[in-house]
Amino acid sequence: MSQTPPTPVLNEDHAASLRLAESLGVTRGVTETYSVGSYRYTNLGDAVAQARRMAALERDLLPPVKQ
Repeated sequence: MSQTPPTPVLNEDHAASLRLAESLGVTRGVTETYSVGSYRYTNLGDAVAQARRMAALERDLLPPVKQ
């Protein structure tokens, strides 16, 4: 029965870690995120849907503002 060697813990500096990751085929990507209150979304449609739900809830819970 063969055992898989343990994954080494990286105690190196950040640049060395990036070089190691690159040599292993790890790629780095940037993801756009959208914030609604304290929630984070990667899909704009989901963020808009949540914002609409929050706006509707606010309309239902708060009394109308008298002018």
